[in-house]
Amino acid sequence: MARRKVLRYTPHDAASTSKSPSAKDHGSAREYYNRRYKEVDKKRRSTGLYEDSTESHRDRMEGLWREYVILTSHESLCSSATLPRYCDEVNIDPYHTLKKSPAGRIMNFFHWMCNKYTVPKVSSVITYWRQLSQVYIKYKGRRISPLVLKEVYEFIVGPLAQEHGLDDSETDKPLLDADDFMEVLHCHWVTDTNSFPHERQRVQVATLLLLAAVTGSRPGALLGITYGDIDLFVLRDKRTGEIALTLQLRLKKTKSRQKRKRPKTYTFFVDENPIFCVISHLVALACDDEAFRFPGITPRMIFTLGVRAGLNSQPIQWHDDMMDKPVFCASNGPRPRTGHEGYEALHYSWYQEWVKRLGEETGFVQVLTTYCLRRAAGNAINDDPNSNEAVRNLVLDHANSMIFQRNYLSRMIRYDTQAAYRGAASRGDLIVASHRMSRMIDPRRPRKLSAQQLQELRQDARIQELRRRQHELFEQIRNQFRFIYRAKGQPIHDEYEQIKRDIDCILKERKRALKSQLQAEYDAAAPMQDMLAQMAVDEAAPSPVQPRPAPTEYAFEERARIAQALFDPPQSAKPGGNLERQIAVVDDMISLCTRQERRPRKPRQSWDDKTATGSSDDDMSNTHVKSECSDTDTYITDQVPVQCLYCLGDTTLPLSEQQHVFGSKYSLQRHFDRYHLFRPGQNCPFPDDECAQLALQNLMEFKNHAARVHRIYMSDKC
Repeated sequence: MARRKVLRYTPHDAASTSKSPSAKDHGSAREYYNRRYKEVDKKRRSTGLYEDSTESHRDRMEGLWREYVILTSHESLCSSATLPRYCDEVNIDPYHTLKKSPAGRIMNFFHWMCNKYTVPKVSSVITYWRQLSQVYIKYKGRRISPLVLKEVYEFIVGPLAQEHGLDDSETDKPLLDADDFMEVLHCHWVTDTNSFPHERQRVQVATLLLLAAVTGSRPGALLGITYGDIDLFVLRDKRTGEIALTLQLRLKKTKSRQKRKRPKTYTFFVDENPIFCVISHLVALACDDEAFRFPGITPRMIFTLGVRAGLNSQPIQWHDDMMDKPVFCASNGPRPRTGHEGYEALHYSWYQEWVKRLGEETGFVQVLTTYCLRRAAGNAINDDPNSNEAVRNLVLDHANSMIFQRNYLSRMIRYDTQAAYRGAASRGDLIVASHRMSRMIDPRRPRKLSAQQLQELRQDARIQELRRRQHELFEQIRNQFRFIYRAKGQPIHDEYEQIKRDIDCILKERKRALKSQLQAEYDAAAPMQDMLAQMAVDEAAPSPVQPRPAPTEYAFEERARIAQALFDPPQSAKPGGNLERQIAVVDDMISLCTRQERRPRKPRQSWDDKTATGSSDDDMSNTHVKSECSDTDTYITDQVPVQCLYCLGDTTLPLSEQQHVFGSKYSLQRHFDRYHLFRPGQNCPFPDDECAQLALQNLMEFKNHAARVHRIYMSDKC
């Protein structure tokens, strides 16, 4: 018989943060719990625990339902100007309407959505229906009746789709297998010309992609990893005596951070190829954070560490104050070694955008998303004869196999049915190759718009009209306030900013449309041209299509060494040289984490004609400072009034960025306001022994020092 659990009473001291009742605060426990009961009973309760992104979608759908109810309740007051007043004056409760409304009103709501907004696919309407169901749960406290769910679903896929011409096809969900993953990593380290806010982000993206590939986890679970979730130790096998550096990773935030945590643990060992070594990447990030408890530890010490006789493992511990800090941070610069400032977790939107950009640089026709790796890992485990459904569901964190079969199982049949029917030898390798994302990679396919094409887009009549109005407002603000930021809060500034947003929105839309058009035209013409080139009888054999060349020069030598070491043929390594290669790559990753590359300054384009004009920064590109950047590795202490003190003292920047000369003091001030933040009490950043010891207490003192001593006007803000 099971032993009953004894409930023990624990008195709370004065310093306790418990909210339990006391006679002093509430008079009696009965009064306290009666009051709590009345408060809870009045609240609208939800039966679901959702992430912030899910709640934002639900709140958006709640606003749409409220708008629909108001518009359909009083047709004469349907203008946007009278909506707020109508909500206040007319006693209409959209939540009561949703709770009591029949299926017909819900169907009419989706008619209204399809008429007012652009809804191209049936799957989009089904998603909106699920979000509206969450709104119902929020205010009703229970789910919608299954009969209503079925009736509305049949209406969406039937009459609604036919009336509005909705597309009912499913979007292709590609898989990023190991060969495609190698293409992505090769582009990331070798051929990618895009810059990151900080080079640590480049190392972090490579680590996240590797963890996503080998764990099949959701992006949110990986971005929430802290040092407390990682156990690093040297293991000795008692049976064989083998000693191996081991890393165990516990993933707690598998989906919703509010639901019950059911952590799962992955185990990794050192891989001979550093590009696939999880330990090498995480050790590099930990060394950059100085997260190890052992003082002065180096990658060489970690990879050569053993186990003392009589023990089965040698733990490698973290600092106590690092246990709750995220491994993947959002900081754009070096992080402080103490305190919590600078340790904000990397945002999913940033990571998602970088992955999408990397897929375009790789040359994939399909959009590369973080779930391409997750689906590939699930299908690989599903195809492994040594695995089973229980392991697959545990890795993917699925409650049952139906989720995988409906959403993750590849719709591409990776089985040679032709050979099976005829009893011939299967050609499974060719079938797998035909399904890869890299099959459609074409280095000649246009990826970006040319400068001339961008200039032609700027000549659009709508954009030119907005530009003229923006220029008028700009002149008015300059005449009245002198600087743009001083007009904040004024109607003229709000109109000015709105016009800027409208111009950017129109330009982005036109760029996407033109890029898609050029790519579609190329996809239609390139196969025909290649076939004609191969079938030409009188001409010589066509030359092979060359892959995209790697940059002739990298911004940092650490990246050049990593790119060379990661993709060297394994047979070229000397016997016993794998360890040295591993340590060298980790050392270069640690050094790369301290580097920062400014985004390349593009020439300013004219909005008035189709000729591009150089920016004001380029007018001074031939000064003595810029001409000596490539020939010297020392600072030029005889600075000019349009150089940045912060950049001059930042050794993590390339020398050309450290000694960059701006075109005017206004360009320097914009640079300072965008990239640098003055902290009270910090020393002068200029690389001089005397100035480096001078503590500046506030921004005004820093500005005065920069203007008086260095003749540089760093900022106009007080």
